[in-house]
Amino acid sequence: MKALIRWGCTVSDAPEQTIEELLATSTAPANIPFELKGFADEQTAKALADKTATYIRYIGTRLNLEDLAGVTMAFDYAKALTEIDRGYETQHVLTPSTEIAHGVAMAPGVFRDGVLKTYLAFNAGILSHLMDPEGEYFSQVYYQLAHECGHVHDRTAFDVAIPGLLQRPYDFGSELARIKFSLGWDSWCEYAATRLSASFYPEQVVQFEETFFAALDGLDERVDVAMDAFREDGDGWKCFRAVTGEYGRFLTFTSYLIGHLNGLDGDVDRAPKFKEFVQSGNWLARYLIELDEILEGIWSNYGEWKSFEEFNGIGELILLLAATHGVHLTEDGLAIY
Repeated sequence: MKALIRWGCTVSDAPEQTIEELLATSTAPANIPFELKGFADEQTAKALADKTATYIRYIGTRLNLEDLAGVTMAFDYAKALTEIDRGYETQHVLTPSTEIAHGVAMAPGVFRDGVLKTYLAFNAGILSHLMDPEGEYFSQVYYQLAHECGHVHDRTAFDVAIPGLLQRPYDFGSELARIKFSLGWDSWCEYAATRLSASFYPEQVVQFEETFFAALDGLDERVDVAMDAFREDGDGWKCFRAVTGEYGRFLTFTSYLIGHLNGLDGDVDRAPKFKEFVQSGNWLARYLIELDEILEGIWSNYGEWKSFEEFNGIGELILLLAATHGVHLTEDGLAIY
């Protein structure tokens, strides 16, 4: 888990300049559209929007935020997600995550005038901690903002390198190729966002380590439930979606952690319990080591990718994990035994 690229610098590393001079170099839009929902009064809403915009502009001095389409801050976060103008037809409904980690922010892709951009949405109750820089939760919430901005940066990088794929119909050549890419996409997205934003709050590693073990807890049992259901109902594709869904979610939460580690100095000692697990001989450990190698390989070619197939290694790893339970997917179809 070695860092190949160190993104950005701290303010103390930068040449001496005023905050106005620094923000003038930001890649963020000069006027960021805000949707403010559920606030008690306009003054409170505007104050939080102004503060958030300033932080976004600072983050934009270190990440590419030119394709930020806008920001929603809402106290009814779940409802606000359904109201985002996606700019294209889709049956996928945006919903906050509720399993393992409670979702309070999202960075969905949207279209504006035919251009793929990224929209940010936040739970306003959580984001309000930005108003208190000395508060207990400020650093974590500021990190959350930087992390979502990492998604803005990464979506632009991917769309420039491989245009026409995200949020559009795309010819993958085969259904198996499409499934491989889809299975691993969340893992890559979170790896990239955490790696890009790690230096904004290195101490976030503690939360990512805790979340890793929360995802690990009960994983075997949840997969067993999916396999038992198949023996009862014989629905192979339902079983496939359940088993690969469990392993895909687990590798995604692992990717948060290793992306953060690699975004700093790659020192796994920052996550001692995770290090102990990887060295424990647990049957999953070798798959996590391989995941790190796959993600590192994708990162080493950051922004210079030529094909979606460069990302398929993550999905292939998930299929290997499913195969340990007798769930096999090939070009010829699905087999479970």
